[in-house]
Amino acid sequence: MQLPSLPSSLWRQDRSLRSQDFPALGSDVSCDVAIIGGGYCGLHAALAFAEKGLSVVVLEVGSVGLGGSGRNGGVVSAKFRRGFADLAASHGMDVARRMHAIANASVAHLIETIERHAIADTGFRRVGALKCAHSVKAFEHARHEAEWLTRNLGERGLHVLDRADVRDETGCDSFVGGVLQDGAGTIQPLAYLQGLWRAAGARGVQVHADTPALDVAETGSGVVVSTAGARVIAGQAVLATNAYSGLTGVDRAVARSIVPFRSAMVATARLPADLDARLLKNERSYTETRRMMRWFRKVDGRIVFGGRGALGHVEAPAAFSRLEKAMHLIFPELRGIGIDYRWSGHVALSFDGLPVAGMLSPRIGYAAGFNGAGVAMSGYVGDQLANMMMKQPHELALIARGSIPKVPFYPLRSAGVRGVTFFYEMMDAAGL
Repeated sequence: MQLPSLPSSLWRQDRSLRSQDFPALGSDVSCDVAIIGGGYCGLHAALAFAEKGLSVVVLEVGSVGLGGSGRNGGVVSAKFRRGFADLAASHGMDVARRMHAIANASVAHLIETIERHAIADTGFRRVGALKCAHSVKAFEHARHEAEWLTRNLGERGLHVLDRADVRDETGCDSFVGGVLQDGAGTIQPLAYLQGLWRAAGARGVQVHADTPALDVAETGSGVVVSTAGARVIAGQAVLATNAYSGLTGVDRAVARSIVPFRSAMVATARLPADLDARLLKNERSYTETRRMMRWFRKVDGRIVFGGRGALGHVEAPAAFSRLEKAMHLIFPELRGIGIDYRWSGHVALSFDGLPVAGMLSPRIGYAAGFNGAGVAMSGYVGDQLANMMMKQPHELALIARGSIPKVPFYPLRSAGVRGVTFFYEMMDAAGL
């Protein structure tokens, strides 16, 4: 087992929480629920169980924020990779409405969590998200999508912007229009995660860093989670390892349900005052509509620019070069601005574009596959999965699976990702 290194990210600067504050499990312990994975999903599940009076132990494979929850771009959005019109066409309007409600509930749940547990210094701002159209065709599609959501699902937070409006918003002339969604926001993702660790500890949850789970075995009365130095004897277990499933083999079934896709980010040096005043002046989150979607936001006077397509298991300089080239195409004035931070992390893509959650067995639950929208969604799903396991009311709609799905041709997933990435890049280059 080889753990990924901690990211040298913008988020990690001056963060006070250390793994030493949550030492590795050193002796056997008994509890009601064992949770494998100390990211958003696992911590929210832990809080839900603890608030119902159950004893909980959380095992994190490495340091605080080693996985995707400590590496992402901090975009809080109410969406799935699949559009709601597509869901309506394939599953009916009632299902689309339920999924739309879940997406919005995810953002509301994040806000409620911050307030309920008094998590400070997250930098959360509900400033909205702007989808920036790179072509007339893309703009028409985004506009029609917004009209469909307003007409069929009662969405009231969408605003169509023309070229001049988007130019004023972004400070650049790279886009022909866009759609603004009011309900989205931004957050300091690692600060939020560390706040969840503290909140869980304050409510009696035993959270252990640097404790890889090596095996989960069911017994007649529960489960036994084995680590290198100790065991957790529990009534139930949750696998909440998402894109980092498969590091130890304890979650092979979950690993086979998703495809890890590396997402890269860069953060510029602080901008000169004139650029800071002109670029991304409202400090929302922004995405473009190309197939190889890029996103950007402004943090502390810096442009943070990210996107998918950084293939492989290590951070490759070529991936960051491609990302910086894409940033300079959108913002040519940034060519003279240095890059202070480069980092990446894995996103868990599911085959059908929707998260997956459910029961591997009567005693073992799982959740994964948040497709790049997990800052809000994974926490909500973790909370609802806990309710499901406690036989409490819950709402997961299509996310709840009767059996865990498998990615077709799983051994060829890396080649498939590379092929799709190359195809999308060629289509974008051709303007199609």
